[in-house]
This record gives sequence, structure tokens and C-alpha cells, in this order.
Amino acid sequence: MRSKYAIMLAPILLIVMLLSAGCKKELEPIESEPDELKPQVNFTIIPATEKDPFTFSFKGGAINYKDVIWSFGDGSNAFGVDVTHTFKSPGVFKIMMKAQNSLGYWAQQEAKITIKAEDILDFSVKPQPDGTIKLEPELVADVEEFSWYYGENVNGALIGSAPITTIPELKDVIFTYVTMKIKTKEGAAASISKIVTNKGSLIDITSNGIELTVSKEGNGGTTGAEGSLKLVDGLSSTKMFVNSGYTNAYWAQQEILTPTVVNGYIIISANDVQDRDPKDWDFLGSHDGVTWVKLDSRANYLSPLRFETRLFLFDNTVAYRYYRLNVKAVKGGTTMQMAEWRLMYTK
Repeated sequence: MRSKYAIMLAPILLIVMLLSAGCKKELEPIESEPDELKPQVNFTIIPATEKDPFTFSFKGGAINYKDVIWSFGDGSNAFGVDVTHTFKSPGVFKIMMKAQNSLGYWAQQEAKITIKAEDILDFSVKPQPDGTIKLEPELVADVEEFSWYYGENVNGALIGSAPITTIPELKDVIFTYVTMKIKTKEGAAASISKIVTNKGSLIDITSNGIELTVSKEGNGGTTGAEGSLKLVDGLSSTKMFVNSGYTNAYWAQQEILTPTVVNGYIIISANDVQDRDPKDWDFLGSHDGVTWVKLDSRANYLSPLRFETRLFLFDNTVAYRYYRLNVKAVKGGTTMQMAEWRLMYTK
């Protein structure tokens, strides 16, 4: 039998719950703080001065930030919106400006700076009446220190430390390398090397871009391991090799994009077998690739040295578009090889 007390309990509880719900205090809405605006950045780069090609001013623009940090791609950093930085050597540098707010949000912008020694350094090579060769800087930078060396880098014998210097007339060799090193007041350093002759400095015309054709390829073809393109790849460690069927009708031809005066050329002997070396040849110039003018001729040229760089100079003031090396004889046999053949101009 169910208790009358149990039956009456449910309505009483319902009334209490309804009363409680009706008396509950309304909660006030919680106001959320707005998110901090995210950073934005941009910057421009300008040279700090006309006489210092290594120092730049970085003008930044930034909003909604707490901190700004710069990295310059050379292992160094700086803080602040506007900064100035000196690079200590030529190179390619990745610049980054990064701004961050107090919540850790960040924004960045990147750019690249390229500093080339050949764009900011140069020196003239001037033969003197007494036979000496004068070396004189041609610069866009304010320089604090000069150093001159024999060789292709600063590891060679020191010539001197004066801004303008001279070297003796070249008697035992046809050419030599000379390196000039400079250091600015801000501590930046750079160097540049030139091939120096008694007639002036040598300019490599082949490096400006040419089209090479030959009368005969080796078995590997043009792009083979010892194909004709190795003749102008700038490496003495590679070679062009005609491995069979050489005749005295062989020629190699360089077509220059713009007609240019050439008054010298370099031949580098290959790594082995002296009998394969050219012995007799003519060097020719042409405006159209059809009619040729003989500019230089060599006969019975022999050298036992491997990887030898040989420079041949001659008089010429005419700008031709085509230049051809016509190899008429090798030392012996029916094969022929050369490591490098490059067109030159004395300035």
C-alpha cells in the first residue's frame, strides 16, 4: 500500500523548485577584451653614402608591434625600426625585418642585397716608357688600406701597400696575375684580380657569351665528357678531345654576340699525351663567317708542360663577330685535344 506522505511529496518539491527558479538573480554579461591587432611591416633600402658601397640604411615601417628585429644574412642582427648596417665583404645577403606584438603575433618582410667586387673595384694597367707597368685603382669607395699581390688571390707575394704602385716589365713570362685588396674605414674588405701583360690588362671576351661551333666532334658529341663545349667551359681540368680522324682541316669557331676587338687568345694544354697538342695553327677573324682574315699564325709550337696556360698576343683594331682557330697540325698522330681556348683583349 502506498503511503499518502509519498504521494504528497512530489507536488511540494515541484512548488519549491518553481519558487527557486523564479527568485534566481540574472547574471551580468562578461565583456571580452578585443584581440590585439596583428603587426604589419615594410622597409626600403638605400646606400648610406655614395662613397661606401658596403653600408646601407634600412628604413622600416611598422604598426601594431612591440619589438622589431633585423637580420642581415651575415650572422648579425639589429633592433629598432630604422637601422644602418655595414657588410664586411662582397656577397649575397638575405635581409629580414620582423615585428612582433605582446601576444606573440609577428609579421616579416624579406629582401636581398648583392655586393659584387667587380662592381665596386677596378684598377688600370698602364705600360710606362721605361718598361714598368703602372697599377692604379679605379674605385667608388673611400679606402683606408691598399694591398697589391702577385697571383690570383691575396696569398701571393706582396707587391706593395701604396694606393698606386708599379711592377717591373715582364720578361720571363708573357703575363702574370695581380690582385688588389682594399679595406674601408668601416672595416669592409674586398679584392679583385686581373691578368696583366706588358700591353695592359687582359679582358676575357669568351666569358661575355659566345656560340661555339667545330668542324669535328669526338665520339661523345658536343655535350659529352670530352665534347667541344669543354673548350670554353672555363676549366683547365676538362678538355675537348677529338679521339679519331683528326685532319689538318679541323677548326673551332667562336661567334660573339656583339662584334668585338680581339687581340689575343689563350690556349691551355690538356692533362696528358703531348702528341695530341696543336702544333701549327692560324687564328682568323670574320664579319660574316664566310670571308676570313688571318690575324695570327703559329708554327712548330711545342711544350711538354701539362695544364700550361699559353697567351698569344697580336695587333688588331678591327671588331669581328667571328673568330676561328684553324689547327693545321698536331705534334703527332690522328687525335687532338685542348683544355681551353679563350678570346682576349688587352685594355
